[in-house]
Amino acid sequence: MTPLTSLTPSRATALVVARRIAIALTFVIVLLRPGFGQADVAEQVADVDVLVVLDRTRSMAALDHAGREPRLRGVQEDLAALAEELPGARFALLTFGAESRLTLPFTTDVAAFGAAVETIDLERPREGSGSSAGRPVPEIVEVLERADAQQPGRRRVVVFAGDGEDTTTDGEGQSYEDVAELVVGGAVLGYGTTEGAVMPASDDLGDGSGLVEDPATGGDAVSRADPENLEEIASQLDVRFLERTGPGGIDEVVDSFGASYVNGERGDGRPAAHDLTWLFGLLLLGLVLLELRAGWLAVWRSQDALLPAGRETS
Repeated sequence: MTPLTSLTPSRATALVVARRIAIALTFVIVLLRPGFGQADVAEQVADVDVLVVLDRTRSMAALDHAGREPRLRGVQEDLAALAEELPGARFALLTFGAESRLTLPFTTDVAAFGAAVETIDLERPREGSGSSAGRPVPEIVEVLERADAQQPGRRRVVVFAGDGEDTTTDGEGQSYEDVAELVVGGAVLGYGTTEGAVMPASDDLGDGSGLVEDPATGGDAVSRADPENLEEIASQLDVRFLERTGPGGIDEVVDSFGASYVNGERGDGRPAAHDLTWLFGLLLLGLVLLELRAGWLAVWRSQDALLPAGRETS
C-alpha cells in the first residue's frame, strides 16, 4: 500500500474526500438498519379491550383441574395464553368474592396484566360471604361504561373465568344481559368438575397444610362446579361457554372476538430476519479510525513545520 506521505497533494485530497463521503454514506446506511428476509412477528391487535372477570372465592382452590391442580392454576395458564394471543390489546382485570373490585384498569402493559393474574390472592377460608357469579355485574357495567366514554371507538369483550358455584343469594337478581349491551363478544371459561374436590386452606394452595373444613359436618369441604350456571351466563352474554380441563384451545376464544389486526410492531412493518446493521457499523468504525489517524498525522506534521530550523519534535 502506498504511504500517505508519498502521495501527490491532489491524490491525497481525493482520498480524504472519498473517505469522508464513505463515512457519511455508511452512517446513513446504519440509520436505515439494513437486512434481508422477514422475521415472524405476532400480529398486533389494534382495537380490542378485554375485561377479564375472575372469581377469587375459595372454591377456585379446589383440586380438580387437569387432575389434581387448583382451579386457579388453570385460570392463570389460560389468561397468560390469552394475553399472548392478543398482543397490542388492552387488558383489565376485575375480581369478585365477598366484594368486587377493579384489580387492574385497562392497559396495554401485558407484563402488568400477567403480574396481576399471577398474584391473585384467593379469599381465605371463612373470609368470604359465599359465592355468587352475579355479584360483580354492577361493577362490570360501570367499568365498561367508563371505558366507552373515554375511548368510544374500541371493541370490548368480556372473559368470565370461574366455576359457577353459587352458595348465596346475594347478586341473584343481577343479569349479564346488562353487560351484553356494552360488549361485542367474549367467552365464559368454566373450571372444576361437578363431582367436586377438596380445597387447600393455605395461601400457596398446597394441600400439605390442611384442607378447608365444612362447618356443618366437621369434615373436608367440597366445592362442586356448576356448568349450568356458567352456560346461563354465556347465554345472557351471547358468547361461547368452554369447559376448561387443561391447557390449549385459547386460540378458539380469540378467533371469536373478531378483532382487527395490523402487521408488525406498532405498525412499523416486520423487522428483517437477518440484520446487517452491525456489519456496516464495523465499517463505519474503521473509516472513522482512519479519519482520526489522518487528522493526528496532519497535526504532527504541522508541529514539525512550525519548529525553528535544526530542531525536531521529541
